[in-house]
Parts: sequence; C-alpha cells; structure tokens
Amino acid sequence: MELRVVELAHQRGLTMSDIAKKVGISRVNLSNSLNGNPTLSRLTEVAEILGVEVSELFKPASAQKVVSGYLECDGRIVKVDNLDAVKRFIDEVEKKE
Repeated sequence: MELRVVELAHQRGLTMSDIAKKVGISRVNLSNSLNGNPTLSRLTEVAEILGVEVSELFKPASAQKVVSGYLECDGRIVKVDNLDAVKRFIDEVEKKE
C-alpha cells in the first residue's frame, strides 16, 4: 500500500526533514525506513508527529483501482490484471475494426 506521509506533512506545514528531526534521524533514513516495508514503530512515531492514526498514513484502498478478469473478442481471450491491460485490449480491438 502507498503511504501519504508527504501529503499529510504538507497539510500541516511540515517537511520530511522536520519529521525526521522529531524522530531523531536523518531525512534519508526516514525516507528509507518508510519505503518498502516500514515497521509499525516507525509508522506510529510518524503518525503521532502528524497527529493522525496509523491507518490514515495509507492511501485508501478505494483510491486504488483493482481490475481483474478475462476479455474476449472474435474468439480471442485475454487475461487482464490492470486498467492498462484493458485499455491495450480495447485499442487492439478498435484497430481491427
């Protein structure tokens, strides 16, 4: 899931450097600790600084479009697992018309 720490910090007039100072680490270390697989303790520290719940650090799942399935046209069946794959399929079908 994608974090929205920068967005929340900006709303509060803070920079990532400001948050890093409050945590007691460098901005680079903060960035590294939040990217990939952040620990719950790091997320809790950042959430407290921003005055939000840990869950608010994450972009809502509803904002992420999930597409999965199979499309068929003229006997050709294509598995799609993202919106771009659907768009490519539609483009190919339209070119054949």
